[in-house]
Amino acid sequence: MRVKEELAALRPAAPAERRALLASLLRFAATLHIGGAAEGSGEPQGGAPVSKGPGPDRSRFTLVLTGGSGGVARLAFWLLHAGYGVRADFRVREAGALAPRSRYEVVLAERVEQVLADTGILDAAGRLSFGVGGGLLRGRDAAACFVRGAFLGRGSVSGPTREPHLEIGAPEERTAAALAAALVRLGLPARASVRGTDQHRVVVKGGEAIGRALLTMGAQSAYLAWEDGRIRRQVRGEAVRLANADQANLRRSVAAAMTQVVAVERVVGQQGWERLPADLAAVAALRLAHPDASLAELGALLDPPRSKGAVLARLRRLASMAPAEAGGEEWPGTTQPGEDA
Repeated sequence: MRVKEELAALRPAAPAERRALLASLLRFAATLHIGGAAEGSGEPQGGAPVSKGPGPDRSRFTLVLTGGSGGVARLAFWLLHAGYGVRADFRVREAGALAPRSRYEVVLAERVEQVLADTGILDAAGRLSFGVGGGLLRGRDAAACFVRGAFLGRGSVSGPTREPHLEIGAPEERTAAALAAALVRLGLPARASVRGTDQHRVVVKGGEAIGRALLTMGAQSAYLAWEDGRIRRQVRGEAVRLANADQANLRRSVAAAMTQVVAVERVVGQQGWERLPADLAAVAALRLAHPDASLAELGALLDPPRSKGAVLARLRRLASMAPAEAGGEEWPGTTQPGEDA
């Protein structure tokens, strides 16, 4: 909700940007009533669906924009007044048993045909038009305003510390495709999809892409908070991953060292210390004396010091000295995590 309040506070100066913003707000969050003024509205049905009201006069339109944000309602009120000189009714429906949150309505009953035609919702013949006309989205700024209005109407974004997900519901397939195309034109990876049978939506995924989407729509503060949360989430995830990897490496190292100790004891018991070459006896003695040491640490204790690869080679030679029936084949776990032969 804070993202929407920030975006709703922006007031485009250019007429083309105001027109694109109003068009998307109406497409995604308004209902159109024909044949009498609406006394109220239910949930917003984007794309300006038609509901026939009472009375024989079908030429009168009433436009109702409904949402849960007072900032969005004030923005729509301003756009209508700044662009067409009309003053819509502003209504607040308080929360109740059936509606846990307050709902805000902007109701327009004058010059509705002009507004609908100018925003591309009615075509030249006065019929409802679906999709989005190309002339409405000329220029990057107008396209960004259209995306902003769609998000204000039906959009949602996950918190910065949660799995990144930005979604905008769409009234029908052609409008969803047009919105996805506008996002792609702005350099944002988006795709239109359908949930269930007829719930069209446009989705942007990926922390970096969602951050750029917020910035493109104009939510500067939300973008900074998103990036901060995204980086914190990545750092925390990387720290957990490294901790888990360290624990796994430690377990493997301990298991490998214990296997080596058992094998050295077996070789010494079968061959005796006096039959072992001096270099192998030195490694065997160090392994028995330091069962938890790494290969590199054993190499440092030799005189003269040897590399971990040289220590590993000696341990393998020790393993090969025991008869196969006694388990003298090369044992698993000789190579310890992070150490090369």
